This record gives sequence, structure tokens and C-alpha cells, in this order.
Amino acid sequence: MLGVRSESVAFRRSKRQGLTMSVTERYMRNDIPCGLHGCRTCTMNAELARKGVPLLDVTLGQILVPDASAVSRFIALFEQEDELKNLVFCQTVIDALDRRNRTRTMRNVRKIAADPARSSVVFANEVFAQTRVHGKSADVDRDTRAVVRAAEWYRQHLEAQNKAQRVVILTQREVYSAEHGVEVWRLEDYLAEQHPKLVEHFRAIEQATQDGDMDVTAMSAGEFAQARLQAKAQGSYAKHYSEGDISDGLRNGTLVRGTIRLRAGGGMRSESQGVIERSDAPDIV
Repeated sequence: MLGVRSESVAFRRSKRQGLTMSVTERYMRNDIPCGLHGCRTCTMNAELARKGVPLLDVTLGQILVPDASAVSRFIALFEQEDELKNLVFCQTVIDALDRRNRTRTMRNVRKIAADPARSSVVFANEVFAQTRVHGKSADVDRDTRAVVRAAEWYRQHLEAQNKAQRVVILTQREVYSAEHGVEVWRLEDYLAEQHPKLVEHFRAIEQATQDGDMDVTAMSAGEFAQARLQAKAQGSYAKHYSEGDISDGLRNGTLVRGTIRLRAGGGMRSESQGVIERSDAPDIV
């Protein structure tokens, strides 16, 4: 373990506490395994294999690195289509999902990584010294650079062992640049070239999620939390009475304060009964 510390910032919203910010400290390591079967450099891979942890398959010829925009909106595609194998899910993507409380999506990612038939892994790039990227972890551009850096490291790692592997980043954002032979493809374009039978499934998911907030990269975590709070405030019920009207009504007796309890009546034609329970006066039936 190295003595280099970094911080991960996340915004969360709860009914009890409202909008809160959490900061997680992390320390960089230099012994994070690549998860590639047969790697001669990462000694921890052999231990993972002995424990039955699925590893990346070098015989498939390519490694796919989906970013947060692809995973957050099209997790159903990755989960249901077994043709998509050798996936590297970066910790950066997991963190982006966690900041939006996308627990189910995170669980599905780990389900894919645990399936031996998918030959996929979760790569802890955020705590690996060689893939470290500076900047605030909640920043979309910084997270994009982190995924690119992880993909570039895989490419260099493979070249050092004379393993010919295509490393492809899959995104739903505008195609950005990468170096060291890493390719960046929009998810639909990649499917059209490599798996044309999956394009129809992709478009069905795209249509179903068009009006939602499934893409976690569409806005920052802070912007998303504020937008949710504003939407909740705007969507609240309109007041029937102002606070002044309520005070006047309680004073002059036209309004009462209490808890309504409803009881269904017996029989087919009987009516329900209601009781207003009051702490400072007799109940009203």
C-alpha cells in the first residue's frame, strides 16, 4: 500500500436528512490485479483463480470497457445479452452509480462479474496508483478521464506481455479521444459492427429510457440532487388553506385538529365509519 490519500465526494438525499454530502478517504495501492487469465505480472490473479473468481479471457481478442453513460442507461443490455463478454467495469463507474443510489444497477454489474460465462471483472482503478487520476470524483469529465486512463493501462499492460488484445471503451457520450491504441465507440455503433442482432434491443431500451434520468453523466451529482429536491417541491400538493386561515378556523371553531380513523362497515350495504380523534376535546364520530 502506498501512502497517497485521495477523497471521493458523494451527495445523497434521504427523507430524514434531506441533501447531505459524504466524503470517503482512500489510499492508493500498487498491487491491484488486472483480472486477466494467464497474466505473468499480476501475481494476485492466481489466487483469484484458485478461489473461483471469473477472469478475463485472453482468447476472445478484445476487452470492453463501458463507461458510466453506457452502464447506467443500458445495464439491461449488458445483463441480458451473453454475447457481450470480457467486460471491465471500472470502480469509477461503480462510484458514479453509487452517488445516485443506483443500488440495483450496481448489483447487476457485480452479478455479471460473478458469472463465469461472461469473463468479466470489476477493476479497482480508483485505488490503483498506476491508474490514478486527479480531480473531484463527482466531476463527469474527470470520471471520463479515469475510465480512459484505466483502458490505456490495460492496453499497455497487455502489450508488455505481447498479448494482442483490442481494448474498446463503450460510451453514450460524444466520442472522446484516447491514446495507446485504445478505441472509443458509441455503444450503438459498436453493436452495429460487432453484434448487429443486439441493435434492436439497444433501441428498445433507448426508447424506453428517453424521458428518464437513467444516464448518470447527464449532470453532476450535486446538480442531480438539487434538481430532485426542486422537482419534489414543485410536485407537492397545493395548500387548501393558508396558515392564517387554519389558525383563524381553529380559533372560531370552524376547523378542528385531530387524527382521522376510518373503519369499514360490516355487510354489503353498510357505510364506512370515521372518527376524528382529538387530544384536547372529545372525539368526533
